[in-house]
Amino acid sequence: MSEKTEQPTPKKLRDARKKGQVAKSKEVPSAVVIITLFIMIAGLWGWVVDRLQEMILLPTQYYEKPFREGLKAVVTGVGRTMLEVSMPFVLVAAFVGVLGNFFQVGALLAFESVKPDLKKLNPVEGLKKIFSMNNLIELIKSILKIAFLGALLTIIIRDSIDPLVKLPYLGLPGVNFMLGAMLKQVAIYTAVAFLLVAVVDYFLQNYQHIKKLKMTKDEVKREYKEMEGDPHIKGKRKQLHQELINSETVQKTKKASVLVTNPTHIAIALFYDKEETKLPMVLAKGQDHVAKKMIEVAKEEGIPVMRNVPLARSLWDQTPEDHYIPKDLLEPVAEVLRWVQQLEAENNPQY
Repeated sequence: MSEKTEQPTPKKLRDARKKGQVAKSKEVPSAVVIITLFIMIAGLWGWVVDRLQEMILLPTQYYEKPFREGLKAVVTGVGRTMLEVSMPFVLVAAFVGVLGNFFQVGALLAFESVKPDLKKLNPVEGLKKIFSMNNLIELIKSILKIAFLGALLTIIIRDSIDPLVKLPYLGLPGVNFMLGAMLKQVAIYTAVAFLLVAVVDYFLQNYQHIKKLKMTKDEVKREYKEMEGDPHIKGKRKQLHQELINSETVQKTKKASVLVTNPTHIAIALFYDKEETKLPMVLAKGQDHVAKKMIEVAKEEGIPVMRNVPLARSLWDQTPEDHYIPKDLLEPVAEVLRWVQQLEAENNPQY
C-alpha cells in the first residue's frame, strides 16, 4: 500500500468540509468565552457586588412578616437577582462561543454528518472511537488543565492565607478589595493558561486534519484525471480561458486604427502610425461572438469599422496577432487606411 505523502487537494478539502470534517479546536471558543467573561466581570464587578449584597440582606426586610410570606418573597427575590446577574454573562458566553467556532470554520452546514449511519451503532466502531488518538489527546488536555488550575489555586490560596486570616477584621470594603484582588489574579492566570492551550490545540487540530486527509500519489493522479474528464470543470476552464482572451482582445481593439470585418463572423483590428510602426500590423483577431464584441467596442470607442470580406479572410489566414501584414496585402490595407484618413478629414476639417 502506497504511503500518503501528498498534501490534500482543494477538492479533497471541499469534499471533507461537505461531510463536516474540518479543522476545529474546541479550546478556542472555550478560551474566548473565559477571557470575555473575565473582562465582563471586571467591568461589572461593582454592579454584581451591589446586587449580591442586596440579595444577602434581603431576608432582613421580612423579619416581622409571617414565615411563609417572607420565605416566598425571599425565594422570589433571590431567583430574580440571580437571573439578572447571570443572564448577561450567559447570553454573551453563548454568542462569543458561536463566534469562536465561526471564525475557525466559517458558515458550515454539513447535513451529511447527521445522516443515519448503521456504522455508528457498531460496538466495534464505538470502541475504536473511545480509544482513538483524538480522545486520548482530549483526555491529556483535560488532565493538564485540571492539574494547572489545581496548582494555580493552591499557589494563590497559599499566598493568601495570611490576608484571609485577617479578613474578618477588614470590614465589608476590605473584604471586597481582598476578594477582588484574589479573583483578578486567578482570572489573569486562568486566561493565560486557556489561551496557551487554545493556540497549541488550534495548530494541533489543523496538523491532524491535514494528516488525516493526506493522499497517495496515485490518488492525486486519479483525482486529476477525474477532474479533467468532468464536463463542468472543462466548461469552467474553457469559460475562464475565453474570458481572458476576450479581455485582452478588447483592450487591443481599443488601440486599433480600424476594424476590418466580413461582416460579423470575423473581425481584424489593424493599427498603423507612421511614427510608431514601419508597416500596418494586426493587433487582435476574433471570430463569432468575439468578433461581435470587437465591433461593439470599436463603435463605442469611435474606431472606424470597414466591411471587406476578402481582406478580412486573408488577414485571418495569413497574419498572426501582433505581426506586420504580409507584402501581398499591403495594397488592400493601404486602401483601408486611406479611407480612414478620409473619414478623419471629413470629421475634422483641420486634419
